[in-house]
Amino acid sequence: MLQQKRVNKEMGKNKLVLIVVIIGVLCAAYFIYANQYKKVGVEANQPTDKPILQEENTFPAPGKTVYQMSLYLDINSRTIYGTTILTTVNTSGRVLSDLLFTIYPDAFRQAGSSPAPDPAYYAGFDPGWIDIDGIMINGKMAEYSKEGVSMQVMIPEPVKKDQDLRVEMKWRTHVPKVEYRFGYSDKVFMLGNFYPLLNVADNKGWLSSYNSVFGDPFCFHSADYLVGINVPDNYGIVSTGAVIDRNAEDTGRHDYLIAAENARDFCLGIMYDYNGMYEQYDDLLITVVSPPGHEKQMESVLQQAAGIIDYYSRTWGPYPYKEFKIAFVPMKGFHGMEYSGLIFLQDAFLGSTANQQRSEFILAHEIAHQWWYGVVGNDQIREPWLDEGLANWGAYKYLEEVKGNKITPPVEEPVNLARELSDMYSTREYYHTAYTGGESFWFGLEKELGKEKVNRVLQRYYTDYQFKIANSSNLLDTIREEAGRDMEYYFNEWFY
Repeated sequence: MLQQKRVNKEMGKNKLVLIVVIIGVLCAAYFIYANQYKKVGVEANQPTDKPILQEENTFPAPGKTVYQMSLYLDINSRTIYGTTILTTVNTSGRVLSDLLFTIYPDAFRQAGSSPAPDPAYYAGFDPGWIDIDGIMINGKMAEYSKEGVSMQVMIPEPVKKDQDLRVEMKWRTHVPKVEYRFGYSDKVFMLGNFYPLLNVADNKGWLSSYNSVFGDPFCFHSADYLVGINVPDNYGIVSTGAVIDRNAEDTGRHDYLIAAENARDFCLGIMYDYNGMYEQYDDLLITVVSPPGHEKQMESVLQQAAGIIDYYSRTWGPYPYKEFKIAFVPMKGFHGMEYSGLIFLQDAFLGSTANQQRSEFILAHEIAHQWWYGVVGNDQIREPWLDEGLANWGAYKYLEEVKGNKITPPVEEPVNLARELSDMYSTREYYHTAYTGGESFWFGLEKELGKEKVNRVLQRYYTDYQFKIANSSNLLDTIREEAGRDMEYYFNEWFY
């Protein structure tokens, strides 16, 4: 069990910063930080829609990839001015001649293609975008082209297998007025996938992200981050990772430096006049931030989060980070959204009319993603059931085993789980497959094998694929091994 230590119940707006450091010493700090890692480099091939079947020869490799970013937020123009130094090594198993990045802010350039629902645009359509001001690869200028949410960068001199790669990039992101996982509302910046993210490749080619109005159309490898950010004084930040340091400028702004290891992505929330509450549980610091006036709800969520993390840690395997954060934000289109070490929840859950059991289920679902999607990654485009089904089923098991709620497993005929996001044509169909179908698979497996054996399956799956990208084949192999008997009759019901 996690042992609770009360640290501080309330933070003022100037103490909201959870993870902070001096952007002015970013370069010096980076060299200290980066010396812990091998220098690394990269390469590219042609995009492909085929799923990765083997973890070997995937790129960019976890433990060998570092994002160093310097960010400046202009609140008047809602623009983030960013520079990125990305170092990695070509572990793709072939020579790379190009790189493929996801540039998610470009999904919001046009009203007709924005993934955000119309009600999220509270002031009418407002475009968001990311522009690139220059790219250098291994010290040489590189050309690039953009299409949708993808950016292909041509490597001036192809990178051989196992050769180091260094990408230097200058960019600007404009944050739209939209209540979404990437957007701005009421002095709150919700910054999910706001920077250029290197896609995953293997010896067959690239896995590309795409623009979708539902689901999480991404697949990224874990990496280490060192991020410096400069914001106005009265704005606090909450983010992936942990604070290294912070510094107040004479100009009325603050510099922060943030470090994160083995993160699936890097997410930021920047908000004005928010309150925070945090608790230390053994080695884990849990923080909740919200608009003022919701102290009771914040304390309740804090305690719930501690219980949920404790249950998952005992059942599946330990939570690997030192901090976990929950931010209530003005977001539509999603009840919650998961990132490494941080989740966004709709601020509507803070209202007095919110269904408390439903709210706790959503919280448990999003926290479960720290295990399934965060630590054990998966291709959320081509196999969305892998993380969503486990997150839903895990939330039900928490409510049943810890809260004592009577759970009636869904009455669901087997659905075809071997469906990609692009094969689904509506939000309803997506939820029917990835969520309801995914959770039904696990309820059915419990009937086949029993609770203890299913828990052993997930403990082994979690251990074997930490900070990697797993797929359905990996999971089914793990089930076969732990079951110790033929399981094809059961698998054939769900994959056809």
